[in-house]
Amino acid sequence: MHRHKRMRLAGVVIALGLLQGCFGAPSINDTMDEYTTRLSRVLESPLAEAALPDASLPNSAPADETLEGEAHSTLQLDATLALPSQTYPSLTALGNKVTALNINIREFYAIQDCELGRIVAERNTALGKTQLPSQRLQYEHQLLNALAKCETTLKEAQNPTAATVAEWRKQKRSQYMNVWANVVQTSSEMKLGLSMASSPLQANGNKDAKASVSALNFINGLAKTAQSQGVVEYELEQQLQIIASSRLPAKLWQTQAILNNRLALLNQVLAPALNDVKCENGTNSDKATILRNVFYLYFIEEIQPIASTLNSYHYQLQPLWEQWAENTALSVPFKAHIRTHAVDNFTQYSATMKAHVTLWQNFLGRCNLSPTAP
Repeated sequence: MHRHKRMRLAGVVIALGLLQGCFGAPSINDTMDEYTTRLSRVLESPLAEAALPDASLPNSAPADETLEGEAHSTLQLDATLALPSQTYPSLTALGNKVTALNINIREFYAIQDCELGRIVAERNTALGKTQLPSQRLQYEHQLLNALAKCETTLKEAQNPTAATVAEWRKQKRSQYMNVWANVVQTSSEMKLGLSMASSPLQANGNKDAKASVSALNFINGLAKTAQSQGVVEYELEQQLQIIASSRLPAKLWQTQAILNNRLALLNQVLAPALNDVKCENGTNSDKATILRNVFYLYFIEEIQPIASTLNSYHYQLQPLWEQWAENTALSVPFKAHIRTHAVDNFTQYSATMKAHVTLWQNFLGRCNLSPTAP
């Protein structure tokens, strides 16, 4: 009787693994659902009722930010991680004000022989006054170049306006970091990339993920004007589109929240359930063996590869987050958003993953089993 029951359970687990291979990788929520359901069946304990799919979302999430059509859970959980879409500050809390150049009529006519005159005139048009953050950064690059060239031209002509142009250039250089920070904090592409994940991370096949790391570092490099003259207007929009397409940071932070919240609940109910499984004198039982198989097929084969990919991208981006944490042009609310997910929540997620692995290590050790393929 027990032998037939063990064979049926093992057969269901293996068959499901084969089906997943045929139809593509499931989402992390789907995998967690199956993982919890299989453990519940083997343990004959309602783990699924204690670890609902809703647990991937904090109870305070607005209705329009629910992922994959999930309803909100009524369960309460200590150390529940928020989603990145819930912590991104309002644009009014992020934008830096940049003072425009104050140029009188006499000065304006004095620079008409320079390219500077045309650039200043363009800024005063209706279109120039409604530039997007990225367009404004491109404009500031053009303006700084034009100011430097015009200053040289006026000096050579011994025109006294050269000193005024030098002051303008000093003013614009001092403001440049605020213009750059507005791109990072308020452009729609960056907001998508840093807060609005379209789906959780996968172990493989994450669109534009590798390119997104380079794109984020490209944006960071624009903080130093000397390194980006002549390239910003050609590459900036393209790099922002990559960030918006991939949404890599938001996916990392969404996925770590889902894993933490689901596994934290599961850990609470799984620990006592595994303790009730008998392994007399270190001898494994049929139930213990099947549990090991479920752990291997779902956690080791499905969940850990996603966590490994998450960790890899996290550490690739960590130097960037550390630089932004020290950048005085970036606002306190923006840096708090980054720290919440890239530091605090990652630490909590890592601890929850470690606790889950330790739970299984203790069980497998007690039953003299290794986490190998069934």
